[in-house]
Amino acid sequence: MIRPALLSLAVMLLTACTQQAEQQPLCTFDENGEIVLRSSNAEAACVEPAPIPTGATQEPSGRITILEAPLPKPFSTLAGDSSNSVAVEEGGPVAEAMPAELSYYIRAYPRATEPAGDVLDLGSEHTVVLRDGCFFLDREGSDDPLVQFPYGTRIGVDPEGYLAFNTGTTLSVRVGLPAQTGWFTEPYDAPDDIAALCKADKMVGVTTLLNPFAYPERFNPALRRYGERSGATPTQILARANQCAVRHAQREADRRLGRTTDDPINCSRFWGF
Repeated sequence: MIRPALLSLAVMLLTACTQQAEQQPLCTFDENGEIVLRSSNAEAACVEPAPIPTGATQEPSGRITILEAPLPKPFSTLAGDSSNSVAVEEGGPVAEAMPAELSYYIRAYPRATEPAGDVLDLGSEHTVVLRDGCFFLDREGSDDPLVQFPYGTRIGVDPEGYLAFNTGTTLSVRVGLPAQTGWFTEPYDAPDDIAALCKADKMVGVTTLLNPFAYPERFNPALRRYGERSGATPTQILARANQCAVRHAQREADRRLGRTTDDPINCSRFWGF
Protein backbone atom coordinates (compact mmCIF):
# COMPACT_ATOMS: atom_id res chain seq x y z
CA MET A 1 0.00 0.00 0.00
CA ILE A 2 1.27 3.48 -0.87
CA ARG A 3 1.83 5.55 2.24
CA PRO A 4 -0.20 8.80 2.45
CA ALA A 5 2.97 10.92 2.47
CA LEU A 6 4.24 9.29 -0.75
CA LEU A 7 0.81 9.59 -2.34
CA SER A 8 0.69 13.29 -1.43
CA LEU A 9 4.16 13.81 -2.91
CA ALA A 10 3.13 12.05 -6.13
CA VAL A 11 0.04 14.27 -6.44
CA MET A 12 2.17 17.39 -5.87
CA LEU A 13 4.66 16.34 -8.54
CA LEU A 14 1.88 15.54 -11.01
CA THR A 15 0.26 18.92 -10.35
CA ALA A 16 3.58 20.70 -10.85
CA CYS A 17 4.21 18.89 -14.14
CA THR A 18 0.68 19.73 -15.33
CA GLN A 19 1.10 23.41 -14.47
CA GLN A 20 4.47 23.48 -16.23
CA ALA A 21 2.90 21.99 -19.37
CA GLU A 22 0.06 24.52 -19.22
CA GLN A 23 2.58 27.35 -18.93
CA GLN A 24 4.75 26.30 -21.84
CA PRO A 25 6.66 29.47 -22.81
CA LEU A 26 6.52 31.26 -26.12
CA CYS A 27 9.54 30.79 -28.36
CA THR A 28 12.36 33.31 -28.58
CA PHE A 29 13.75 34.17 -32.01
CA ASP A 30 17.07 35.58 -33.14
CA GLU A 31 17.57 38.42 -35.64
CA ASN A 32 17.16 35.94 -38.52
CA GLY A 33 13.80 34.68 -37.28
CA GLU A 34 15.23 31.35 -36.15
CA ILE A 35 14.20 29.79 -32.84
CA VAL A 36 16.87 30.35 -30.21
CA LEU A 37 18.42 27.02 -29.28
CA ARG A 38 19.50 25.70 -25.93
CA SER A 39 23.17 25.23 -25.13
CA SER A 40 22.67 21.54 -25.86
CA ASN A 41 21.79 22.57 -29.43
CA ALA A 42 18.28 21.21 -29.01
CA GLU A 43 15.23 23.33 -29.78
CA ALA A 44 13.70 25.00 -26.76
CA ALA A 45 10.44 23.43 -25.59
CA CYS A 46 8.23 26.36 -26.52
CA VAL A 47 5.10 27.24 -28.45
CA GLU A 48 5.96 28.06 -32.05
CA PRO A 49 3.86 30.65 -33.94
CA ALA A 50 0.91 29.55 -36.03
CA PRO A 51 0.92 30.23 -39.77
CA ILE A 52 -0.19 33.79 -40.53
CA PRO A 53 -4.01 33.69 -40.91
CA THR A 54 -5.42 33.88 -44.43
CA GLY A 55 -5.86 37.43 -45.68
CA ALA A 56 -3.77 38.98 -42.90
CA THR A 57 -0.93 41.43 -43.51
CA GLN A 58 2.12 41.13 -41.27
CA GLU A 59 3.42 44.49 -40.09
CA PRO A 60 7.13 45.33 -39.47
CA SER A 61 6.38 44.80 -35.76
CA GLY A 62 5.53 41.16 -36.50
CA ARG A 63 1.89 41.76 -35.55
CA ILE A 64 -0.87 41.43 -38.15
CA THR A 65 -3.55 43.64 -39.69
CA ILE A 66 -6.94 42.41 -40.92
CA LEU A 67 -9.37 45.02 -42.24
CA GLU A 68 -11.77 42.78 -44.16
CA ALA A 69 -12.65 39.16 -44.83
CA PRO A 70 -14.84 37.37 -47.39
CA LEU A 71 -18.25 36.23 -46.18
CA PRO A 72 -18.67 32.43 -46.24
CA LYS A 73 -21.89 31.39 -47.98
CA PRO A 74 -24.38 31.81 -45.13
CA PHE A 75 -27.27 29.63 -46.31
CA SER A 76 -27.22 25.86 -46.60
CA THR A 77 -30.82 24.81 -45.89
CA LEU A 78 -34.33 26.20 -45.92
CA ALA A 79 -35.45 24.23 -42.89
CA GLY A 80 -34.34 23.60 -39.35
CA ASP A 81 -32.53 25.57 -36.71
CA SER A 82 -28.75 25.25 -36.71
CA SER A 83 -28.21 27.93 -34.09
CA ASN A 84 -25.76 27.19 -31.33
CA SER A 85 -24.78 28.94 -28.13
CA VAL A 86 -21.29 29.64 -26.88
CA ALA A 87 -22.40 31.56 -23.83
CA VAL A 88 -20.46 30.74 -20.68
CA GLU A 89 -22.67 30.21 -17.64
CA GLU A 90 -21.83 32.15 -14.56
CA GLY A 91 -19.56 30.05 -12.40
CA GLY A 92 -18.59 27.77 -15.30
CA PRO A 93 -15.21 27.56 -17.02
CA VAL A 94 -14.09 30.49 -19.15
CA ALA A 95 -13.07 29.54 -22.69
CA GLU A 96 -9.41 30.08 -23.54
CA ALA A 97 -9.00 33.59 -24.96
CA MET A 98 -6.82 32.43 -27.87
CA PRO A 99 -4.33 29.70 -28.68
CA ALA A 100 -0.83 30.61 -27.53
CA GLU A 101 0.53 30.17 -31.06
CA LEU A 102 -1.57 33.17 -32.20
CA SER A 103 -0.29 35.48 -29.47
CA TYR A 104 2.77 36.34 -31.58
CA TYR A 105 0.47 38.30 -33.89
CA ILE A 106 -1.89 39.98 -31.38
CA ARG A 107 -0.89 42.63 -28.85
CA ALA A 108 -3.97 42.52 -26.63
CA TYR A 109 -7.26 40.66 -26.37
CA PRO A 110 -9.14 42.20 -23.42
CA ARG A 111 -12.29 40.42 -22.25
CA ALA A 112 -14.98 41.21 -19.68
CA THR A 113 -14.38 39.50 -16.35
CA GLU A 114 -17.99 38.39 -15.89
CA PRO A 115 -21.03 37.55 -18.05
CA ALA A 116 -23.13 40.47 -19.27
CA GLY A 117 -26.42 38.72 -18.48
CA ASP A 118 -29.43 38.92 -20.79
CA VAL A 119 -28.68 41.31 -23.66
CA LEU A 120 -30.31 42.18 -26.97
CA ASP A 121 -28.20 40.39 -29.60
CA LEU A 122 -29.65 42.47 -32.42
CA GLY A 123 -28.99 45.80 -30.68
CA SER A 124 -26.20 46.83 -33.04
CA GLU A 125 -23.97 45.56 -35.81
CA HIS A 126 -20.36 46.64 -36.25
CA THR A 127 -17.17 45.42 -37.88
CA VAL A 128 -14.23 44.57 -35.63
CA VAL A 129 -10.86 44.95 -37.36
CA LEU A 130 -7.30 44.19 -36.33
CA ARG A 131 -4.64 46.87 -36.85
CA ASP A 132 -1.02 46.03 -36.04
CA GLY A 133 -2.15 43.50 -33.44
CA CYS A 134 -4.92 45.57 -31.77
CA PHE A 135 -8.68 45.18 -32.17
CA PHE A 136 -10.76 48.24 -33.03
CA LEU A 137 -14.47 48.83 -33.57
CA ASP A 138 -14.46 50.23 -37.10
CA ARG A 139 -16.80 53.21 -37.12
CA GLU A 140 -17.23 56.18 -39.43
CA GLY A 141 -14.46 58.69 -38.89
CA SER A 142 -10.91 58.31 -37.67
CA ASP A 143 -11.47 57.87 -33.93
CA ASP A 144 -12.15 54.13 -33.81
CA PRO A 145 -12.06 52.83 -30.21
CA LEU A 146 -10.37 49.67 -28.99
CA VAL A 147 -12.67 46.75 -28.11
CA GLN A 148 -13.22 44.90 -24.86
CA PHE A 149 -14.77 41.56 -25.80
CA PRO A 150 -17.57 39.69 -24.04
CA TYR A 151 -16.85 37.25 -21.24
CA GLY A 152 -15.82 33.86 -22.62
CA THR A 153 -15.44 34.94 -26.26
CA ARG A 154 -12.41 33.27 -27.82
CA ILE A 155 -10.51 33.83 -31.02
CA GLY A 156 -8.97 31.25 -33.33
CA VAL A 157 -8.60 30.23 -36.96
CA ASP A 158 -11.57 28.86 -38.89
CA PRO A 159 -11.39 25.86 -41.28
CA GLU A 160 -10.43 28.14 -44.20
CA GLY A 161 -7.60 29.76 -42.26
CA TYR A 162 -9.27 33.09 -41.41
CA LEU A 163 -9.01 34.63 -37.95
CA ALA A 164 -12.46 34.43 -36.36
CA PHE A 165 -14.31 34.83 -33.09
CA ASN A 166 -16.08 31.83 -31.54
CA THR A 167 -14.51 29.41 -34.02
CA GLY A 168 -16.00 25.94 -34.23
CA THR A 169 -19.61 27.12 -33.73
CA THR A 170 -22.38 28.42 -35.96
CA LEU A 171 -21.88 31.78 -34.22
CA SER A 172 -18.36 32.08 -35.65
CA VAL A 173 -17.71 35.44 -37.32
CA ARG A 174 -14.49 36.44 -39.03
CA VAL A 175 -12.40 39.43 -38.05
CA GLY A 176 -13.19 42.09 -40.66
CA LEU A 177 -16.85 41.09 -41.13
CA PRO A 178 -19.89 42.74 -39.49
CA ALA A 179 -20.89 41.13 -36.20
CA GLN A 180 -23.85 41.56 -33.90
CA THR A 181 -22.30 43.48 -31.01
CA GLY A 182 -25.44 43.83 -28.91
CA TRP A 183 -25.43 46.73 -26.49
CA PHE A 184 -22.08 48.45 -26.10
CA THR A 185 -20.71 51.10 -23.79
CA GLU A 186 -19.79 54.68 -24.49
CA PRO A 187 -16.03 55.09 -25.07
CA TYR A 188 -14.00 55.07 -21.84
CA ASP A 189 -10.31 55.31 -20.98
CA ALA A 190 -8.48 52.15 -22.03
CA PRO A 191 -6.34 50.42 -19.38
CA ASP A 192 -2.87 51.95 -19.29
CA ASP A 193 -1.07 48.79 -20.43
CA ILE A 194 -3.34 48.28 -23.45
CA ALA A 195 -3.30 51.98 -24.32
CA ALA A 196 0.51 51.86 -24.36
CA LEU A 197 0.61 48.69 -26.46
CA CYS A 198 -1.96 49.89 -28.99
CA LYS A 199 -1.23 53.63 -28.96
CA ALA A 200 -4.94 54.36 -28.46
CA ASP A 201 -6.62 55.77 -25.39
CA LYS A 202 -10.33 54.97 -25.81
CA MET A 203 -12.15 51.62 -25.59
CA VAL A 204 -15.73 50.33 -25.81
CA GLY A 205 -17.10 47.13 -24.34
CA VAL A 206 -19.46 45.01 -26.47
CA THR A 207 -21.88 42.50 -24.99
CA THR A 208 -22.09 40.01 -27.86
CA LEU A 209 -20.00 39.08 -30.87
CA LEU A 210 -22.16 36.89 -33.08
CA ASN A 211 -22.59 35.95 -36.71
CA PRO A 212 -25.62 37.87 -38.09
CA PHE A 213 -26.52 34.78 -40.17
CA ALA A 214 -26.26 32.33 -37.28
CA TYR A 215 -30.01 31.92 -36.77
CA PRO A 216 -31.67 30.55 -39.92
CA GLU A 217 -35.19 30.94 -38.48
CA ARG A 218 -34.73 34.68 -39.10
CA PHE A 219 -34.25 34.13 -42.82
CA ASN A 220 -35.80 30.82 -43.89
CA PRO A 221 -39.47 31.90 -43.94
CA ALA A 222 -38.63 34.83 -46.23
CA LEU A 223 -36.41 32.64 -48.41
CA ARG A 224 -39.25 30.16 -48.81
CA ARG A 225 -41.66 33.00 -49.70
CA TYR A 226 -39.16 34.19 -52.31
CA GLY A 227 -39.26 30.69 -53.80
CA GLU A 228 -43.07 30.75 -53.91
CA ARG A 229 -43.09 34.12 -55.68
CA SER A 230 -40.30 33.35 -58.15
CA GLY A 231 -40.88 29.66 -58.77
CA ALA A 232 -37.24 28.98 -57.89
CA THR A 233 -36.25 25.56 -56.60
CA PRO A 234 -34.67 25.23 -53.12
CA THR A 235 -31.25 24.84 -54.74
CA GLN A 236 -31.78 28.00 -56.79
CA ILE A 237 -33.07 29.94 -53.76
CA LEU A 238 -29.99 29.09 -51.70
CA ALA A 239 -27.59 29.83 -54.58
CA ARG A 240 -29.16 33.23 -55.33
CA ALA A 241 -29.42 34.25 -51.67
CA ASN A 242 -25.81 33.24 -51.02
CA GLN A 243 -24.59 35.11 -54.08
CA CYS A 244 -26.41 38.27 -53.03
CA ALA A 245 -25.20 38.05 -49.40
CA VAL A 246 -21.57 37.59 -50.46
CA ARG A 247 -21.77 40.48 -52.97
CA HIS A 248 -23.47 42.70 -50.38
CA ALA A 249 -20.72 41.99 -47.82
CA GLN A 250 -17.98 42.77 -50.34
CA ARG A 251 -19.68 46.03 -51.42
CA GLU A 252 -20.00 47.10 -47.77
CA ALA A 253 -16.30 46.39 -47.19
CA ASP A 254 -15.40 48.39 -50.31
CA ARG A 255 -17.53 51.31 -49.08
CA ARG A 256 -16.12 51.15 -45.55
CA LEU A 257 -12.53 51.11 -46.80
CA GLY A 258 -13.10 53.94 -49.30
CA ARG A 259 -12.67 51.87 -52.44
CA THR A 260 -16.09 52.79 -53.88
CA THR A 261 -19.01 55.11 -53.36
CA ASP A 262 -21.44 52.79 -55.14
CA ASP A 263 -24.77 52.15 -53.41
CA PRO A 264 -25.16 49.09 -51.17
CA ILE A 265 -26.47 45.93 -52.82
CA ASN A 266 -30.08 45.30 -51.75
CA CYS A 267 -30.83 41.68 -50.79
CA SER A 268 -34.17 42.35 -49.06
CA ARG A 269 -36.04 40.40 -51.74
CA PHE A 270 -34.53 37.27 -50.20
CA TRP A 271 -34.96 37.84 -46.46
CA GLY A 272 -37.61 40.54 -46.34
CA PHE A 273 -35.80 43.16 -44.20
